Amino acid sequence: MRPLGVAAAALAAVTIAGCSVADETDRPGTPGRGGHLTYLDAEALASMQIQVSYWQNSLPKDQVLDRLVYQDPKTFRFVPWIAEKWTVDESGRVYRFTIRDGVSYSNGQPLDADSVKRNLDWQFDGDKAKGITRNPTFPDAGTVTADNATRTVTVTLDEPYAPFIPVLSVNTAGLVADRTIDASKEAQSVPTNMIGSGPFYVESEVPDKKVVLAKRRGYNWAPATAPHQGEAYLDTVTIIPVKEDSVRVGALRAGQADAIRYAQPPDEKLLRREGFDVRGLRTPGLANTLDVRQTAPFLRDVNVRKAIGYGIDRQQILDTLYTDNWRAAQNIVTRNFPGYADRSDVVRYDPQQAGRLLDDSGWVSRDGEGYRTKDGQRLSVLIYVDVYDHTARPMYELIQRQLRRVGIDLEVRQTDFANYPSASVQDAVGLRRNGWPCPDPVRLWQNYDSKGGDLYALKGSDPAIDRLLRAQLVENDPRRRAELVREYTNYVIDNAYTIPLLEDTQIFGVAPRVRGLANAANSVPWFYDTWIDDGSGGRG
Repeated sequence: MRPLGVAAAALAAVTIAGCSVADETDRPGTPGRGGHLTYLDAEALASMQIQVSYWQNSLPKDQVLDRLVYQDPKTFRFVPWIAEKWTVDESGRVYRFTIRDGVSYSNGQPLDADSVKRNLDWQFDGDKAKGITRNPTFPDAGTVTADNATRTVTVTLDEPYAPFIPVLSVNTAGLVADRTIDASKEAQSVPTNMIGSGPFYVESEVPDKKVVLAKRRGYNWAPATAPHQGEAYLDTVTIIPVKEDSVRVGALRAGQADAIRYAQPPDEKLLRREGFDVRGLRTPGLANTLDVRQTAPFLRDVNVRKAIGYGIDRQQILDTLYTDNWRAAQNIVTRNFPGYADRSDVVRYDPQQAGRLLDDSGWVSRDGEGYRTKDGQRLSVLIYVDVYDHTARPMYELIQRQLRRVGIDLEVRQTDFANYPSASVQDAVGLRRNGWPCPDPVRLWQNYDSKGGDLYALKGSDPAIDRLLRAQLVENDPRRRAELVREYTNYVIDNAYTIPLLEDTQIFGVAPRVRGLANAANSVPWFYDTWIDDGSGGRG
């Protein structure tokens, strides 16, 4: 599982290869109502329990679950949605939300202030009796009160929590009906039991085969900056998991699918030549990195960690394996994200420097295969191929060849979806890929704090990590918070706790007849404004 993450207003617009979001939504034609869209994903759905974050679950959640706050995918500002307005007091602890009138869940239950309170209490506390954990991105403690008469919900936090508004925009904070909250943990994991107020609802599911979303009749509470108001245009969206890249691409070319996620770089070029819209989305968040795990052999040595970074030739990776939809990362966060600074002074290919560092640490001997040795041990580092990235295996194999040049043995192993989350964090594993589009640096805290994900496997041995991550959480001044995040990213890079690779890119292929398909701020397609051009002048 590759789990979900400052003034959001400072974030720049999304980059799309070939066209911008506005270009796509502004194409000529009058949106036609009706029609059915088939979308092929690279992965099957996992547990749909709301607080659990799996990338492949984001697409159905984004269509079904409204949130209090919306992050606009063009400006990345946070704007009203189910909360038509909100205020924050000077202490940064008291949030008052005015709840939109006339909203209901797909089962008819009103989405009123009382319902919002119940959802927020559930997110704060979880449900221990059912084994449902609290939302890990929520503040540690908060008191929620509701007044249906004035349509207000007030949240009082024990201490300031800068990410609170961004957290409320993420689909893991999606609003659900009482029936969903009341269900057992097992029942909540079933897509048809996810009852939201969004423009679509889950009509049916065949486990591991397909999920069908149907248009919500009467929907009329889209976000303030949505391209249109009222119901979605499409009647249904069918989501089908297809693991094989070539099969997804073939289905799109044959007209059996309307949109797909992930295509290998050669197929990107093929689809573009044939007139398909190929999108390489890079939205703000955490860059693709190799987190260096301190429990693995030899990686407590900062010189070894730095040598790995200097031994990777990112430009060769791009030139050999990718298209112009991709670009190298120069930080652990992406451009235009809080804390970003161009660190190409350190994040660069420099095999001579790698060699000097390894020599300094005593890795001066070589075995018969050319790998460095010390005290009879080979300098070997273990990594598992990231099952969530379909370009990972060829990239790892190229990195393996690059590191061999400086005498490091990168051992690449393969596992499956079910076992990857546990296999990739075993103590012996030295490198683990990470990266995620996210609205706020809270994701850094979630991933790397010693009481969170602890993905560097430091186990609290470097207090500076926890100090910086926790300080930025409670800093309400956006400028000061950005400075703290930048201090953190610089510290991590200077100590080689993680190795930047590429800026996170999500690849989508879209058929020419599909119009108005835009992506949410987290890169996931949002089908609310999508329609099918059947060639009759735009009427469906």
